Amino acid sequence: MHYYIQMLLSAFLGVTLLYSPWVSADDEASVSYSEPENVPLSQEDLRDITTQVMAKQPLLSSSSGIKYAEADRLGGSEDWATVIYYPHFESAGIKQAFQVDCTRQVPNTAWACEEARIRRYLALDTQDFEVRVTGSISADAAVALIEATRKVLPVRTADRSDVPDTAMTLSSYDDSGTVAWVNFEGRSHQMVRGRLTEGGNPARPQDWIVN
Repeated sequence: MHYYIQMLLSAFLGVTLLYSPWVSADDEASVSYSEPENVPLSQEDLRDITTQVMAKQPLLSSSSGIKYAEADRLGGSEDWATVIYYPHFESAGIKQAFQVDCTRQVPNTAWACEEARIRRYLALDTQDFEVRVTGSISADAAVALIEATRKVLPVRTADRSDVPDTAMTLSSYDDSGTVAWVNFEGRSHQMVRGRLTEGGNPARPQDWIVN
């Protein structure tokens, strides 16, 4: 099994996107704390992290490599890394990819990674950008929550000409979810949270309470 993983890694890492010091509009930034220091991720770092993920998630071998990787040093004593892989699976037009967060103590010790989670890419008729969805929310419910949160954007934006028009990410948990909205041509952005009403139908926008 170990030899099989090493063979997959040799081919897998050969087509990865290595560490990128910037955050593109295609992917949201990792959560940061007090003035984190950007830390380069080496090929060895990426191999260590990918080995851990692949050992628990063999489906990762169907991915073409690493799409995004970034690490920050917090307080000078701990490194936090986020690695997002290219999709490994697609069903009913929805792509699925693995995302993992890892930490290590400084000086450089081995990376300790959390359980990799699924990151889905949801296509909408109303925008070109695919919404990055995490959590167990269904596709129908995600669409409904996005539509419910869209309605409050004009009210929350001071400049009506700069209303966010693109849903970028949706993070779901239990019967709640938060949608990050942006306007790529302007400067506005909004984080809008929604909660499903008791006994409500998650596929109906009107059954989501937005605050």
